[in-house]
Amino acid sequence: MIIQIIFILIGFVFLIKGADFLIKASISIAEKFNLSKMLIGLTIVAIGTSLPEIFITITSSLEEYSDLIIGNSIGSCICNLLLVIGITSLIRDVKLDEKTTKIHFTIEILIILLLLYFGNNGEINRLEGIMLILCSILYIFYTIFEEKKNKKLDKELIKEVEEIELKRNSIISITIYIILGLLGLKFGSDFVVNNTTLIANNLGFSQAFIGITVIAVGTALPEIITGIISAKKNENELFLGNIIGSNIINLSLLIGLGSIIKPIKYNIEFNFSLLFLILITIILQIIGLFSKKAKIDKMEGSIFILVYICYIIYLK
Repeated sequence: MIIQIIFILIGFVFLIKGADFLIKASISIAEKFNLSKMLIGLTIVAIGTSLPEIFITITSSLEEYSDLIIGNSIGSCICNLLLVIGITSLIRDVKLDEKTTKIHFTIEILIILLLLYFGNNGEINRLEGIMLILCSILYIFYTIFEEKKNKKLDKELIKEVEEIELKRNSIISITIYIILGLLGLKFGSDFVVNNTTLIANNLGFSQAFIGITVIAVGTALPEIITGIISAKKNENELFLGNIIGSNIINLSLLIGLGSIIKPIKYNIEFNFSLLFLILITIILQIIGLFSKKAKIDKMEGSIFILVYICYIIYLK
């Protein structure tokens, strides 16, 4: 037990440094190529922080742990919207911009409904898995297209970009940051999740419960650490893009990848969690679109954390 705890602490160190490296690289890329931090968060950071889930999905699929795959995917999304946003809002208010809440959260809801349709037939087969992966690919292309469509640079901005060109990090240093960041997140999450799972198994919890709670929180640690660091650096767009991008990737790419390797048996008990995820997403949309402040403050963030704790207790 002591050895597992030591490895968990080492994993936290890797996660913190990995997230820090990845954020530095992402901001540098956004500045160097004049891309918005929202786009970087929706793509590079979102995929990077989802790597732990991707590796766990591949392993779980090969070992036919269907409940672990789906539980990890859904649990990570719920953890992102409640725990990650809740913790981050305690440091700095999380602003919900109109475009993200109207478009990207809606895409997430549509993918959840698609999962409910596929899953309630008993399993998610390879064809349905391909469709889910196509959804994730189309989503990434959409974010890139959206960025190009909305990008408007005037002469003054171009001049300003040229003036600060020499101050930016080189491609080599950015690449090193990305590699170190992803390695830190990958191995850090492995240490935390694997050793936490060993402890949880010894206490007699089910595979589904471990997937939707222990594994989900463990693999969501990159998002939690990224959220904390982003809040301290006031990079709200990067954080929000990472959260929603990670959720869409978790729901489409992870389950799609797992079902292509081997068809995934679907447990109808996951319906509650998927519907709960839709409810949370709609609440965030209402706050972002109809609330005057359009942000999650410390009070609301505390409520989010409390709701997440109640959700875990209910599952138990």
